Amino acid sequence: CGEDGQFTYCWHDDIMQAVFHIATLMPTKDVDKHRCDKKRHLGNDFVSIIYNDSGEDFKLGTIKGQFNFVHVIITPLDYKCNLLTLQCRKDMEGLVDTSVAKIVSDRNLSFVARQMALHANMASQVHHSRSNPTDIYPSKWIARLRHIKRLRQRIREEVHYSNPSLPLMHPPAHTKAPAQAPEATPTYETGQRKRLISSVDDFTEFV
Repeated sequence: CGEDGQFTYCWHDDIMQAVFHIATLMPTKDVDKHRCDKKRHLGNDFVSIIYNDSGEDFKLGTIKGQFNFVHVIITPLDYKCNLLTLQCRKDMEGLVDTSVAKIVSDRNLSFVARQMALHANMASQVHHSRSNPTDIYPSKWIARLRHIKRLRQRIREEVHYSNPSLPLMHPPAHTKAPAQAPEATPTYETGQRKRLISSVDDFTEFV
């Protein structure tokens, strides 16, 4: 409803979309002295892109938050060039190479910084999923499906809370079919390879 600003930047290609939290596009409210409204978004991001023209080194942890695993630091240089470096938390050092620094022109800056952020976000997703073995990060598609299912359950609970007379619906329980003699799975040959034809139509049961 415009509480966090009316505009932001986004990018997309054929298979994915990235929406950015831009601190300078979020309203600065006089009643919010500690900028908690901005921090609730920036502090929950896995990756931050920092444009540092202060002349001083950016310190990891400047933005306090539970996440903020990786920072992509942009430092402007002379001759329309920029220095791109990575900072990450200690528990991410095995997944992100912080030793690489890149000199990038203004023209190519957005492309390179975005690619670095997307790769760092993927590493952060994998790292974050390690804390919950039942929620291992397999792919963007499965992660998106999990979010949709969690959102669906949350909406059901909110509707039930606002109107307790309505039953709280849960996903239908799946019963196992009676045991039958195993049938041979059809296969077909392509060159020297035999590929299995999957009989699974709905993979959501495994998420």
